[in-house]
Amino acid sequence: MCRICTDPLESLVELTELDCARCPELTAIPPELVNLRGLNCSRCPSLVSIPPTLVALTELDCSGCSLVTCIPDTLVNLKWLDCDQCPLLTSIPRTLTRLVILYCYRCPLLVSIPTTLVRLVTLACFDCPWLPQNADRYPNHLPSLLRLQRWFRHGKKQTFKRVLCTRAFNEWIFHPDRIGGKLVKKQMEAELGAMRPAKQQRME
Repeated sequence: MCRICTDPLESLVELTELDCARCPELTAIPPELVNLRGLNCSRCPSLVSIPPTLVALTELDCSGCSLVTCIPDTLVNLKWLDCDQCPLLTSIPRTLTRLVILYCYRCPLLVSIPTTLVRLVTLACFDCPWLPQNADRYPNHLPSLLRLQRWFRHGKKQTFKRVLCTRAFNEWIFHPDRIGGKLVKKQMEAELGAMRPAKQQRME
């Protein structure tokens, strides 16, 4: 267990640096620790959230916290943030404009990097399927995702299924010059290429 689990709160409130990483018992960071400038709470599987009261933080490592869903938008003094491998994290606040270093890789629900983070020098966001990699101004697929969600929410799913079954759609998608037709051509060419050596062997 870490200091938060064992020490009295009175002895912690004046801390400016705290390392409570890899503590399986830790479920919450006391919101009273307002003097913290550096916090390492990485790999704490029971930790649910980061208190919004820790406004003095300049460095935060909450990587590998599988239950953390958001970074508080009040942490405006953050310059270094490591929130990689947080599978429930969905966004980075636009208010973190002082960020210089951001690690957010392997966050499958992260859909955007705010364009307000103009001071970023280091950005690691690989293995985030909704984020284009190495984008200059951090564009994202969020508009497309929201349109798709609205489309399905308004009962368009059945219409989509009916369209897929129409003859017109299948003729269009499998036209020789469309995606389906080109794919079939490639498969046929591959199969014919595999058959030629066997045919030549029989002839010999």
